[in-house]
This record gives sequence, C-alpha cells and structure tokens, in this order.
Amino acid sequence: MATEHDINKLAALFAGARRITCLSGAGMSTESGIPDYRSSKGLYNTLTSEQVFDIARFRRKPELFYSVIGPLYLSILKAQPNAGHVALAQLADRFGKELVIATQNIDGLHQKAGSRVVHEVHGTMDTLSCQDCGSQALAKSFLNELGKGEVLRHRCGGVFKPDITFFGEQLPAAAFSASLDAMADADLVLVLGTSLQVYPAASLPDARRDGCPLLIVNRTPTAMDDKADMVFHDSIGELLPQVLAQMDHGAQPGSQRGQRSDYHSALFNNNPTHLQRKNDL
Repeated sequence: MATEHDINKLAALFAGARRITCLSGAGMSTESGIPDYRSSKGLYNTLTSEQVFDIARFRRKPELFYSVIGPLYLSILKAQPNAGHVALAQLADRFGKELVIATQNIDGLHQKAGSRVVHEVHGTMDTLSCQDCGSQALAKSFLNELGKGEVLRHRCGGVFKPDITFFGEQLPAAAFSASLDAMADADLVLVLGTSLQVYPAASLPDARRDGCPLLIVNRTPTAMDDKADMVFHDSIGELLPQVLAQMDHGAQPGSQRGQRSDYHSALFNNNPTHLQRKNDL
C-alpha cells in the first residue's frame, strides 16, 4: 500500500517528466466492471478454455466465441471509464504532459476518458470485419444479437469477427511500432494493470532508454518487478488520483492527503508480431 512518502515521491516523478508512456492491461479496467484475464476471478477462469480466443478455433466454431463472449461483449461496450482512466487523461489535459498510451485493452475506455494518443496493440472491439467480403460494421449495431450470444453475420452471409487480435494473429503493425517509439522516447514509463504475460506487448517496456524510470501498478507481481524503480499492488483508480492531487498541492505546508480528489469524479461531473502466451515462447 502506497504511503504518504510514496505519493510525494510519485508526484515529484510525474511532475519532472515531460513525455510519459503507459502500457495498460486488463487490470486497468476492472474498476469499470470488466473482468481481467489473469487473476483468480479473471475472464479466463470463467471460460471453458482460453482457446476460445484462438483464431483457428474461431474460424471453425464462431458460435463458441459468441455464445461465451457475446453477453460480456455487450457489457463492455456499455462500460464507463473509472478514476484511473480519468487521471491518466488529466496528465495531458491538466498538466500538459505528452502522454502516450499503449493498451492491451480492447474496451476503448481510455478514449472515452479523454486520452488522445492511444495505441490499441490488441485491436478494438468497437468494430467488426466480415471474414468473407471484408466489410466493416460497428459492434454497437448488434447489441440485441450480442446479448443473446448469437453469431454476428454480414448480409453476404459471412461471419463478423471483432477487430481484436486473437491468439495466432498478427498484432496491428502500426500500433505496435508507434508504441515502441513512444517507449523509447519516454521520460517515464508506467505499467498499469497488466501481469506482462502476453507477448509481444509485454516486452514493450524493455524499449525504454537507459535511466528512464519504470513504475508498475498491478494487483499481482509481474515479470518485470525486479526491473522497476517502484512497484505498487494498489488500486490504480485510487493511487493515480492521489498522485495528481499531490501534484496540484505540491509540497506546500499543511497540504493534506486522503481527501477525495476531483479526479475521481471529473468525467462524471461534466519483435515477434503474433499474439502469444508467455508459456508459448
């Protein structure tokens, strides 16, 4: 649990950085009601098998994917950003940081919170592509079908596949390349809500330059904890707003921690290229 000293140190670290690059994962969105993929209560533990996200199986049996994921897909489309998403966006909007987010998430919540530069290295669930004719559509056009777990089809009869990266598929090349560049240019790298188990995205923080500080905030240990300058197993949605509040208050005598920050409610008041599991490497 972060102490007052930790918060002050983090605030100074953030304040001193001009270019901040963040790698976010499923744990970033759990406070928005979206299950993560690796914890004991994560998504993979509610499925028959992780293979439901295997591209070969999807092509053979799309009904398996949609029957299991369809209702969850619907809830994700309706999800709203949490305080962690909002705090990240405020680093750019309020504090003028050059913020770049490389996200493994497919939920679009960073963009909903107001972050402008977001590279979705595992794609997006907002759009669909027909596997036969290549036509695209918006997932929100199929809310009724998703709620029923039905296979989504184009009028040509072809199956729609979400524009997310399944295991065995290539990552979006432009998004991954831009993420590498942002890591290399950063003054501070944040790893938020990812256990760093899925490659090649998990290798992105290794692209940071020598001497660039690395901060990890994740509920469980990660494969890169021993390389990090600071590691916290706190709630992202609680920690980041406290840091930004301290940046606002500075080191002025009498400034108080523990007060609920405006960042909690700001939103609501206004070079492998294929996706792989770590044990597949």
